Amino acid sequence: MSRQDLLSYMRVLEDSFLVARSEDVWKLTTIGKLMVSKMISLLSTANVLDSDIDYWGSHRLDLIPSHLIKRVDELGMCKVVNTPLSNADELNREIIQTSFMSGSLFVVTAFFDPKYLASLSDLAQKNVSIHVILSKTMLDKAGSRCTRYLEKLVKNKSVHFYIYPKKMAFQDFMYNDYYLLLHLLKNNGGYDNKGVLCSNPLAAEWGKDLFGYYFEDSIPVTQVQPRNRYFA
Repeated sequence: MSRQDLLSYMRVLEDSFLVARSEDVWKLTTIGKLMVSKMISLLSTANVLDSDIDYWGSHRLDLIPSHLIKRVDELGMCKVVNTPLSNADELNREIIQTSFMSGSLFVVTAFFDPKYLASLSDLAQKNVSIHVILSKTMLDKAGSRCTRYLEKLVKNKSVHFYIYPKKMAFQDFMYNDYYLLLHLLKNNGGYDNKGVLCSNPLAAEWGKDLFGYYFEDSIPVTQVQPRNRYFA
């Protein structure tokens, strides 16, 4: 903008006590610094939601714990990923590839399928430390369909299963040192193949705190036997 236009805007800021002028230098006032500190968080939140407002607007954000929804700006720039129906039961490729480098993977899921077990088994064979929190319903399904496979994973020292006894508020989420993948429920409560993949370093910390929220009430699974019996 021109110098004249700039000075005009600066006078408005000065009249609002947001900036103060000393000779040819403009500085933020205490009030201005307070406003800017809040503005940065607001703009960061807007950037997250603007990455795909259709996704965020059509999925249930109210199911995320309030202390974490207030920190949604930490997710940074995310992209919407759409898993084809033919691969809907498999783990995300970016998550798998980077988990080998990360050495760990944390998962919370209300959705489970034998293909999940295959992906986890491949990671465990590479000594990736895996922590999976399942709903009781999903663990029962996994136990009834592939008890031996699941039991083998439970016995693997690199794999740790937990039961979350309460209702889960989303489809699933997982994170490692490089990515956070979040599948939210639709506003009508339905499942969706679409999810958001975030690579901001703070997103992993956000995912760690969300995992911890569910981990507090979870029970470790140490043994699986036929007829869907498991022992903590």
